[in-house]
Amino acid sequence: MLAAQAVDLFTGDMRPQLRACLAPGCVLYFVKQHPRREWCSAGCGNRARVARHYQRHQAVKTDPKS
Repeated sequence: MLAAQAVDLFTGDMRPQLRACLAPGCVLYFVKQHPRREWCSAGCGNRARVARHYQRHQAVKTDPKS
């Protein structure tokens, strides 16, 4: 039954909405039901935002112009 549902998902009407999660290190996929959704879960979204914040602040600390 699981295999049949997977085949239906990958070949059915929802195929165009199937997306890979954009969070760093996440390997999950999800069905995009909202135009702005980028992550498989709220936890992945939080990790992605924290990683972006950390990168911005690390770049400021290592910038020789500062």
